Amino acid sequence: METEGGISAAEASAALASVGRSRARVAWTGYPRWYWLVTAAVLAVAPLATLLPDWLGLAVCAAAVVVLAMLAVAASRARGVCESWTRSAMRLRDLLLLYGPAVVVMLAGTFASRFAWWLPIVAAMLGFVLFAGTGLTLSARAGRR
Repeated sequence: METEGGISAAEASAALASVGRSRARVAWTGYPRWYWLVTAAVLAVAPLATLLPDWLGLAVCAAAVVVLAMLAVAASRARGVCESWTRSAMRLRDLLLLYGPAVVVMLAGTFASRFAWWLPIVAAMLGFVLFAGTGLTLSARAGRR
């Protein structure tokens, strides 16, 4: 958009801040609630798969990856936003905030399965709560902006 005359530094800063808020709204709003809950449930399968025999655990993890890809496509269609696999309105900081804690807890539960059989179950439940809670909270907060 062209402007008549010059733009002050304060106006330019305000415009950039507005773009940042708009980008955050696009990144977080519009996700249906089912997306956060089902994705968290599928992610929680990873530590639980360690309790299965080797071949069955690998098959379950492979099926979970396929389901996650299908969920991502279904959520983008439900949102009405066409995003490619490599670019998204969600920034790296947002992705780390969303996936980081849940993935760390779930991986720790997977490795802890050597010490006690019930630790992967606890990790799966905690990872589910972390991912679904973060997604639902940030999505609702972005919608109020």
